[in-house]
Amino acid sequence: MSTIERFPAAWVLPTLIPVALFTIYPVAEALWTSLHQVMVLMPDQPFVGLENYKTVIFGDYFADALRNSLLFVLFCAPLVVIIGTAVALFLRRPFFGAGIVRSVVLLPWVLPGAISAVLWVWVFHPSFGVLNGLLKSLGLIERSIPWLIDVNLVFVSIVAAHVWTQVPFAVVLVMAALSATNEEAIEAAKIDGANALQRFRFITFPQIKAMIVVLLIYNALTAFTAYDLVYAMTGGGPGTATTLLAFQIWRESFSMYDFGAGSAVAFIVVAISALLILAISKAMPSDLFEEA
Repeated sequence: MSTIERFPAAWVLPTLIPVALFTIYPVAEALWTSLHQVMVLMPDQPFVGLENYKTVIFGDYFADALRNSLLFVLFCAPLVVIIGTAVALFLRRPFFGAGIVRSVVLLPWVLPGAISAVLWVWVFHPSFGVLNGLLKSLGLIERSIPWLIDVNLVFVSIVAAHVWTQVPFAVVLVMAALSATNEEAIEAAKIDGANALQRFRFITFPQIKAMIVVLLIYNALTAFTAYDLVYAMTGGGPGTATTLLAFQIWRESFSMYDFGAGSAVAFIVVAISALLILAISKAMPSDLFEEA
């Protein structure tokens, strides 16, 4: 028996040790904090059990934050995957300046969230925003639309901004998956008279469906834990219209200085994230990751 077969765990220790140090320990520390009353002005940290969880769940903002976060996931994750797939299919076609276009498409991915937020505030600003200026020049509106002030429109604004920042990553992964597809089968279908939609549905999609599901799960988690872009654009307002659970963690920890309650919200986010992964995975066909 070889050394690898006798001591398989030893070969992954170089990876497991950093994971344990930088992941498991902070998570355990946060769990401990969520079960204690930890406040800046209180030197003692008494054990309170689930009291922090009860406080945040039955608080004034949690229900709104949870609803907004789930709606944010419901809109953002599918939109990112659909738009990313469509853009990837388009960029695979040869055309003049394809390399430049591919580089430009990746630009939103490399921008920090705060810079992206500044750009989108400039787009949606009610007084001098680019979008209102364009709509006025086209004669579609007479008065400026308060995109970031109206409670009925601000959510649409942050969804658009978030999707814009996440589409490039989806494009990269879908293009990587498309590069491994069977081009001969696609060409054969084209010769047989199949249109573009039929070729994608019956030939291309079955070969990239695993990547689509991975992207869907990833973007669901990204949307559910979104913070910097939304905070920089709206600060969670107006009112609680764009208050997400990630913002609630910040509010409890660094506004109310109640780190026990903030850690409790963080663990609720972890639990719901795990449920999202499980739900999406269970909804997928059992043969999803089998070789096509």
